Amino acid sequence: MDLVSLLNNAANSLSAIQAKVATTSNNTANANTPGYARQQANMVEAASSKLGGNRGFIGGGVSLLNVTQTRDQFVEAQLPTAFANSSSSTAESDALASVSVFDNGTTGGLNDAMSAFYSSLTAMAQNPSDSSLRQSVVGSATALASAFNTTSAALEQARSGIDASVTGAVQQVNSILAQVADLNRRISTAEASGGQPNDLLDQRHNLMDQAAQLIGATQVPDAYGNISLVLPGGTTLVSGTSAASLTLQSSATNKGHLDIVFTPSDGSAPVVIKQADLGGQIGGLISARDGVLGQASTDLDTLAFDFATKLNAQNRAGSDLNGNPGGDLFSIGATSTNAAANITIDPAMAANPALLAAAGPATSSPGDATNLAAMVSTQSALLSNQLSATQGLAKIVSDFGTATSDAQNAASFSGSALQSLQNARSSASGVSLDDEMVSLTQEEHAYEAMAKVINVAGSLLDTLIGMVPNS
Repeated sequence: MDLVSLLNNAANSLSAIQAKVATTSNNTANANTPGYARQQANMVEAASSKLGGNRGFIGGGVSLLNVTQTRDQFVEAQLPTAFANSSSSTAESDALASVSVFDNGTTGGLNDAMSAFYSSLTAMAQNPSDSSLRQSVVGSATALASAFNTTSAALEQARSGIDASVTGAVQQVNSILAQVADLNRRISTAEASGGQPNDLLDQRHNLMDQAAQLIGATQVPDAYGNISLVLPGGTTLVSGTSAASLTLQSSATNKGHLDIVFTPSDGSAPVVIKQADLGGQIGGLISARDGVLGQASTDLDTLAFDFATKLNAQNRAGSDLNGNPGGDLFSIGATSTNAAANITIDPAMAANPALLAAAGPATSSPGDATNLAAMVSTQSALLSNQLSATQGLAKIVSDFGTATSDAQNAASFSGSALQSLQNARSSASGVSLDDEMVSLTQEEHAYEAMAKVINVAGSLLDTLIGMVPNS
């Protein structure tokens, strides 16, 4: 190897070391940047030079192969599911924990109103003709209907609050989908030209994490550097450089609450996404709204309808204070749909407590309480769910409490699992300032040594030139 080749060798090696220093500097600067994966300058031995006369080979120094990210693919493959599970369970737990209508110890609620109603019926049985006792029954019936209304309204208000959260989350998802599709295009273009766009890969990785957290999207890579985002149920949100969009519409079968509508990027017909096909925060919110809260609302409607229907039937079976057949005590619709929200005291009954049918059929005795006793006994009568009214209400409260507790436990477990994986990611991809300082010191020494080689080669070349006689 001649001195000029030695200088070129040293200069190329110096350039490679400079790239390594720059990479270390970039890592240090981004040590606290969210989503940044530590980069590594990968060096490769340069081609050797053959000496004349078959005397062997002289090494060609070092050159920069590429700059890659340090990611543990085994950990990265598990993180989308972990993000989705943790976000889903946390969102459901938080949504249910905010509902206080079934809290134990709450006074003036539905349970108290039902107890007060039956207590007023029992008191009236002592003197069925007493107008003040009759007025008390009408008043407690009115309060009971109002308690059903209030409880139903609280549940629906909670469900509407979830709708608002889902609306905001869907807007974020649409923005993420569009950005991922654009990054797919930019990354594939860069890689096709031999580049390694680490900054773009970090941006896409962050967005994919957010998509997993928001809607449970999983990642499917292709051979061209693109990442497709797919929902748990198989719906493709991003394919290559094309992104679908999500919209919202009121559901005619779910009390006007919002359905999520998927519009494919190919222009085909939009479809409503099923609850089971959603994950992440949105999936957890929908599960709380239509699962636990939706079931509680339905059960409450059934209880209100069955209770009012039974009391109305019993009042019609007796005679009022004027000896006429009794009428309805409560005003209720023909089906259980929205029964808890719509139940009221019958207007005629509210205006005239004498219409309470305390006596048995065809009885005009003001002291007869035969039918009133039967009305009191409805407290223990079985309804359509094979439970009494008080047992049915207790079950609604118990089921809600159990579901809330289960959601809290799930959130705690999935949160711990996610934290373990995030710690593993940080260990593999995070930046350690101590490690970077060690690398920087090594690179500094290598740079100084290579600079020394250049100085020596230059000095030798100067000496050699000085030995050439002047013409």
